[in-house]
Amino acid sequence: MIGLDVIAISGLLTLAANTVQCTVPKAPSVKITPISRPIEYDFTQSSEELGKLKSGTINPYAAGVDTTTGGLRMDTPVTTLEVKWGIAKYERQNVACFWYDQVNVSIKLQPRIFVASDNKGKKCREAVLGHELKHVEVDREVINKYSQNVGKAIQSAVNNAGAMGPYNAVDIEAIQEQMVSHINSAVSSQELLLHKEMSYRQNDIDSLEEYERVSAICRAEKEKTAKKKRRSRY
Repeated sequence: MIGLDVIAISGLLTLAANTVQCTVPKAPSVKITPISRPIEYDFTQSSEELGKLKSGTINPYAAGVDTTTGGLRMDTPVTTLEVKWGIAKYERQNVACFWYDQVNVSIKLQPRIFVASDNKGKKCREAVLGHELKHVEVDREVINKYSQNVGKAIQSAVNNAGAMGPYNAVDIEAIQEQMVSHINSAVSSQELLLHKEMSYRQNDIDSLEEYERVSAICRAEKEKTAKKKRRSRY
């Protein structure tokens, strides 16, 4: 990570104020909190309706082949950033020093699992739920790892920044905006790695073998139910 220093604050120059020495009074606090909400379940949509939703994973079957397992998981991490800074103002020189005081990041997951309404057999539903729960577990594992990487990136950026200034007091708002922007960049630097790992980990779950396993359970249960109905007619 490139640290935030006097050069990184574009368009603003430190002032040659010999009487002002900017320092960091205490070590900045960096806190990353991954949160996973309880899973929401939806059993109201048909297999056809679920097929129209995007799962974001690669289909292991050839085009035109019915791959419906009757389930889907959806989740999108939501990142919230809070940056608190310290300011020391020197009225006589009309300058100010800046430093990072606290950086708090929360990364929230809200998993939703859909099971097709036409999958009414107990074994089939259990198989579909088990498959989708694997996806949720991977989401949580990758987000926990991502949270640690984000924390390291932010800590590096904050440490490299150190004490900033002195800057002209009229530039306070502009400097604060760029301090937040720099932390946003540290978070964004990890997003590509997150998406790459999430993609291949989830694709491993959606293997041809796994699809066939779940489909076989559901197919066998449907056939068994159909036989019972035929027998009951006679």
